[in-house]
Parts: sequence; structure tokens; C-alpha cells
Amino acid sequence: MSSDNKNRLEFGVRIADGEKESYIYLAGIKPNKPIILGEGVSLIPASCSPTPDDMIDAVMKKGSQSEFELGILIATLRNTTAQIKIEDTNSRNLAIKTWNAQTFCVLISAILKCEISYYFQADTSLEKFNGNSNINMIYPNMYKFPNCIKYLDDNMCSWIEKSIVTAWELHEDERFSTASHALWSYKWSVRPALQLSIVWSGIESMFLIETKISSRLSKAISRFLYNNDTAVEDIKKLYAFRSKAVHEYKNSEHNVLEESVDILNKLILKCIEQKALPDLGILLNSTD
Repeated sequence: MSSDNKNRLEFGVRIADGEKESYIYLAGIKPNKPIILGEGVSLIPASCSPTPDDMIDAVMKKGSQSEFELGILIATLRNTTAQIKIEDTNSRNLAIKTWNAQTFCVLISAILKCEISYYFQADTSLEKFNGNSNINMIYPNMYKFPNCIKYLDDNMCSWIEKSIVTAWELHEDERFSTASHALWSYKWSVRPALQLSIVWSGIESMFLIETKISSRLSKAISRFLYNNDTAVEDIKKLYAFRSKAVHEYKNSEHNVLEESVDILNKLILKCIEQKALPDLGILLNSTD
């Protein structure tokens, strides 16, 4: 084994034999009650006040012994506001369900148009976190911390619980999956031009139009969202800014990005409402 391999950190989900519960720690969202996301998977409120010694012991004595991972844990753990709890009596199934549960983070972020970040998976809830907790970093490159917390009241929790079922089913389609990931991750870049191009990659993935893109895409979006062509010209203008961002690397005005984000979010919500993705055969005709 090379010295590079010896120093390489391992990331992912780790489930020990016999474990029946797993947790993914989230930042950026705070529900006021548990939300059932799927069989054996729920989003629950969380609070945590670990001691520095607990965090040091969990990583440096029991975990990866990585100072880098310890630094991320110290920076984020006390600001963690929610957790996904995953349950299964079979440890192999638990590992699979824990890995797949990351998709719920993406979907909820896209539905609510809010920032959700997750860094760690553990065998204990946040409230029970201690120096003996088995905790590990899921990804090495997810460092964008949310700028604010999205608080969910009872009505919002109930709506998410209802909507997530359809969103999970739609996520099987690559078009919806790409759109959701674009809305979840676009803020990871600090360049507005790149943010805009990511958002529009999500918008365009919904329709997959290859010719007369500006005109036909604008009509398809307007008709899908509003059942008419009233928004076509406004969408064309936004698409023009998108083109400058992609081809000329020019940053756009803040409101252009926000309006584009709003369109992508509305498209995702419309798909969930209709339980289907856009059908170009219905939205466009031979003269468009």
C-alpha cells in the first residue's frame, strides 16, 4: 500500500453487525415534530450540547483519528438542528436505507427551497452523542454550511410528510432527480454565474428540449406552470442571462438568480402536485 493510500480517509456510511438504528445529522432545518419519510425512516427534531472531550474521543480514540474530521465535527455538531432516524432489524438493510436516506435531504431542500447540509452519520441520536459514539463523515466535500435555519410548524411538517411520498417516486426519473439536486446544491459555488448555470441545468432537465431551446422551453415552462403563455417573454429573458452565464461566464444580477431559483422550485412543486413530470407532447405543438 502506498503512503497516499495509508493517509487517505474513508468516507461513507458504516453500520456494525447487530445495529438496528442509524442517524444522519442535519443542519439548516428544524421541524417541531417528527415527520415520517418512509418505512423505518423519519425526520426528527434534534438538540445537542456535547463536550469538547466527547467530540475528541469519538473521532480521535474511537473513530478515524483524523484532525480534519474532528475539525468539521466541532464546527458543525452544536449547530445541528435535525436528524434523520433510520431503523431496521437487519444491519445490511439498515446500511442500505441509511445511504438512501440522503435523498430525503435533497428532496426536502428542493421542496422547501432552503439549504440543508449533512456531514455525519452515527449510531446514536444527537441527544445521546458521547465519546463512545460511532460517528463518521459521509462525504469529504460537503462543507457549505446553511446561512439560516428553516423552521417547520405543524402544518408544514404534515405537508412535507404528505408530499415526500410523491417526491420519492418522482426521484426515480433522472429528470426530477437532476432538478432536485440542482436546487439543493447550487449555492455550493461562490460564483453567481455558476450558480445560475446549475439552476438552469435543473430547469432544462425537466424538459430535455434540443431545438429552438429558448422559445420552446419558455413556452413549455409557462404552460406547465400557468396553463398559458403569459410568462413566456419573462422566461426568455432569464434564459438569455443563463446563456451569458454559461457561454461568457458573466455574473448576473441577484434578482435573475432568485427568479430562476423560484421557477425551478415551482416546477418541482408542480410535478409533485400533478404526480407527473412535464409532457412535451401536451405542452408543445408542431408550430412551436
